[in-house]
Amino acid sequence: MLGNGVLTLDPATREAAGDDAPVHLSAREFALLQALMIRPGAILSRSDLEGHIYGWNEEVESNAVEFIIHSLRKKLGAAAIRNVRGVGWMVAKPT
Repeated sequence: MLGNGVLTLDPATREAAGDDAPVHLSAREFALLQALMIRPGAILSRSDLEGHIYGWNEEVESNAVEFIIHSLRKKLGAAAIRNVRGVGWMVAKPT
């Protein structure tokens, strides 16, 4: 189980929890959140996240990452994933 004091992620059930009850995540939501939570406090770029979600090694023009992050924020709260404008996204370090 991964956790940072704000979020928890359970790979066995593919569920995540913020302040509320655990919610089930799609495979892509889980992959993106797992990539962020493996390296809390680190900023991951769009290409980093696409590589983790899709396994692609080259940049792809799409808004898939933003769409998945939007979906995760709806499920877990707006503060769950922080955007670092022009660089990427991150989750907070463990408290």
